[in-house]
Amino acid sequence: MSCSTGLLLDAGGNLPRWLNITYSTVFFVLSHPLMWGVFSIANKSTHMYISLFLMGVVWSLIRYKTRSLRWSLYSHMLVDVGNLSVFMFLNLYIPPGM
Repeated sequence: MSCSTGLLLDAGGNLPRWLNITYSTVFFVLSHPLMWGVFSIANKSTHMYISLFLMGVVWSLIRYKTRSLRWSLYSHMLVDVGNLSVFMFLNLYIPPGM
């Protein structure tokens, strides 16, 4: 989970928790195609969006439970290292200009 999503959770303090989690998770999911770009085959997979949504909800709940973004960030880093390595080794990422 990015720091901006943690800021969205903090900014929605007056909203019910479920709505705040949904709101920040939707933006978390929508931000990923923008970061990866249209050149990634993985962005065309519905499985990716489902897993991003589930991870966004879990990381938001961790944020609420621990009152810290630290554990969500650590977990996100581990997931990214694993996911990025798999996509690179399986040649599922096509860099721009190829």
